[in-house]
Amino acid sequence: MSHEFRTPLNAILGYTSMLLGGVSGEMSAPQKQKLQRVDSNSRHLLSIINDILDISRIEAGKMPLHFEEFELRTLLNELFAELEPLIQKARLQTLTELLPGLPPLYSDRQKVKQIVLNLLTNAIKFTPQGCVKVRVRADDERREMRIAVQDTGIGVAPQDREKVFEDFRQADNSVTREYGGAGLGLAICRRLASMLGGRIELESQLGRGSIFTLVIPRRGKRR
Repeated sequence: MSHEFRTPLNAILGYTSMLLGGVSGEMSAPQKQKLQRVDSNSRHLLSIINDILDISRIEAGKMPLHFEEFELRTLLNELFAELEPLIQKARLQTLTELLPGLPPLYSDRQKVKQIVLNLLTNAIKFTPQGCVKVRVRADDERREMRIAVQDTGIGVAPQDREKVFEDFRQADNSVTREYGGAGLGLAICRRLASMLGGRIELESQLGRGSIFTLVIPRRGKRR
């Protein structure tokens, strides 16, 4: 179904991009505005479809893992570079805290990146003002790596802390209306973390921010 879903949407995005680029001549401002809405909504729909397909692949046991050794500092630099436009738009301060001499991580780099990217995007999205901070530390005793994404945003009420990890769920309907989203990102993150032999921990205070922490083995095992 992946091909059947994505092909027509990619065609819509391709033709919309061409029209916005002026391939058929200049357009009026109202025409451009309407096409930009088509483009924005198509990208949103494609993102939801990709999330649903990811969940389906994980549940079917068909999500491959590719283990390699990599540096988290390099990975975080990539993520912040990719998110720079979003960070500038949100006008948030971003901080990183990585201790010197941090050991490399042996895991699936792309899956780790996907999880941290989602946690960072959520932190930016649900933080109207303040800062977003990423803290990384190695737990030598448990041989784990802890990647914490901390924000000063809206926070999560105690009764909603499990709900945010459920499929198609956010904390409440008012949050869904104000901030948007399908409520699949954290559900996928929890599944991916489990595949990597890890977990996601949540600490939060309503109105004072949240800390989502990805905890994974420093040297993952192939399954």
